[in-house]
Amino acid sequence: MTSDQKMTLWLSAFGAAGLALVLWGLLAWLDGWPGPIPDAGERIGLALKFAVLPAGFLLAVVQVVALTRLITGAIDPLADDAPRWRRTDMRVLANTVEQTLIFLPLYLATTMVIKADESAWLTALPVAFVLARIAFWIGYRIGPMGRAPGMAAGFFINLGMLGFVIARFLG
Repeated sequence: MTSDQKMTLWLSAFGAAGLALVLWGLLAWLDGWPGPIPDAGERIGLALKFAVLPAGFLLAVVQVVALTRLITGAIDPLADDAPRWRRTDMRVLANTVEQTLIFLPLYLATTMVIKADESAWLTALPVAFVLARIAFWIGYRIGPMGRAPGMAAGFFINLGMLGFVIARFLG
């Protein structure tokens, strides 16, 4: 294993630990808010409101890339020899689309299988997801290795929801 691969694993572990800390902090701060929601329809309604957070972040990334192209005169991205920072933002956009596309259906599935007294997760998950995407973007701007913590945090949110939903469906 190369030193870069080892560093990526360490940074990914840091991202996973950071995610655990963020989720713990959010759940402690929420202190059970919004309270037990036994009705699945009400949980879906709340989840759809909070789904605006990742969708809004994606929209912000799209707008940054679009405005940057407009301001720099790089209207045609196929003919553009973009500097590194703009290529980084375009890759952040592509990855954010991919991760958000995975997050949203898993989030809605999680909404359907959580118990009434687990409703605080409906707030914590999208907030943590957006924080992970911000960490990914900032880290990527620092350098390719810097993206690992944010990438790992977002990945583990999605993987955790997938595992949780499967476990609840089978259990």
